[in-house]
Amino acid sequence: MNLTNKEVLITGANGGLGQTFINYCLEQNVKKIYCCARNIENLQKLYSSNEKVKILTLDITKQSDINKVAKTINSIDILINNAGFNSEKRIFGEISNDFEVNTFGTLNVTKTLSSKIKQDGAIITINSILAFINLPTMALYCASKSALHSIMQAFRAELQNKQIEVYEVFPGPIDTNMAKNLQMPKASPIQIVEKSFEGLQNKTFEIFPDDFSQNIYSMLKTNQKELEKEFANSVQA
Repeated sequence: MNLTNKEVLITGANGGLGQTFINYCLEQNVKKIYCCARNIENLQKLYSSNEKVKILTLDITKQSDINKVAKTINSIDILINNAGFNSEKRIFGEISNDFEVNTFGTLNVTKTLSSKIKQDGAIITINSILAFINLPTMALYCASKSALHSIMQAFRAELQNKQIEVYEVFPGPIDTNMAKNLQMPKASPIQIVEKSFEGLQNKTFEIFPDDFSQNIYSMLKTNQKELEKEFANSVQA
């Protein structure tokens, strides 16, 4: 997708998928990209010499951080909600930051920065195929992503009159640090990035960017109960 003269802001920019988004946007001649992360040290090493990159400290669980970012930028064309957290906790496990980051953090970022998005702009939120079905071995993550899906549906309705389009990406496992403990085939970060922008270009508001996510979504439509049983067996292993 041609991003010439576009201004982009991405959260969670320090991770493997975040950096892939950054590199793709730069390759596509983006005008400006605001790279936001809790820890910006590595981003500064990689991108501080690039005049198109503005590196900003942002913990999306802190409204004060979000407000500072909002005051720093004038306007953007695309907001990429990429920050995420997976505690890998089961439902009886200790409550962790899954909801604080994935649900409430992304909600607050989107609410605050939506006023900065230009008319005919877009929001791309990286969700998960597990928003549609709970894998009990990471129950809190799945539940937080399910709530995020509902929230993004609401944003899509609220922002349509402002000509801001809201997209969600529902990948399966991605070959990044977050999925390092999963022993299964994983999609490459560049595949997720390319499919995200392909969906934006084609106005596909719900994007299933890899074989795993497409297969799971298909099974949910044709044999949901059997898939639920299969996922439930994960806690018996």
